[in-house]
Amino acid sequence: MKLLAIITTLLTCAVSTVSVAADGVEAAEWGYKYNDFSMASPDQWSEHYPTIQHAAISSTRSSEHTLNGEHLDGEVHFVHSNTDGSALLVVGVFLKAVDGGETDPWVASVLDALDTVSMNSTVGMSTTSYADVINAAADAQGVFNYAGSLTTPACSEIVDWWVVKQPVKLSTTDLKRLQSQLKELPITDDGKNARPVHPLNGRVVTAYA
Repeated sequence: MKLLAIITTLLTCAVSTVSVAADGVEAAEWGYKYNDFSMASPDQWSEHYPTIQHAAISSTRSSEHTLNGEHLDGEVHFVHSNTDGSALLVVGVFLKAVDGGETDPWVASVLDALDTVSMNSTVGMSTTSYADVINAAADAQGVFNYAGSLTTPACSEIVDWWVVKQPVKLSTTDLKRLQSQLKELPITDDGKNARPVHPLNGRVVTAYA
């Protein structure tokens, strides 16, 4: 069962600290613009930034998924790949900013680590496991599942999407901090890195409570 598969995946991630690294090439900035030869285009990402598991964050244009037709303040994608990259399992978690609220500790640790990220050199980043964050949110309100695509070019239809209904909270101050951090990276196109919402086009979305 898919539900068992994703729970197994998340529990596996929980057993140890997650290490995230962009194994980049010196002076090779990365981005989506194929006509800019100074940057590594998507076809070259696997050469310069090999990864099996990573987290991607969108915030300036709010979440890429909607909940009851409404965008939330941001969204984190936890991407898991099979050996050859032909199939992906992606967990989407919403971010919700709260005035005067406290930022989730895991999110806070990522924001601190983002201060050290460089666009053109190797950067290693270690955070605590994200499994507890996802499991707590999923246990509270459940998850949605559907077969879909990547949200970045070439938008390949190879993704088993799992979207957690309950958002993870962060302070409005930290949301602005995140937006500022993302704007500094060419790949985010001045922070406007969220793909527009598309029609279902016959896809079935299954809700698990």
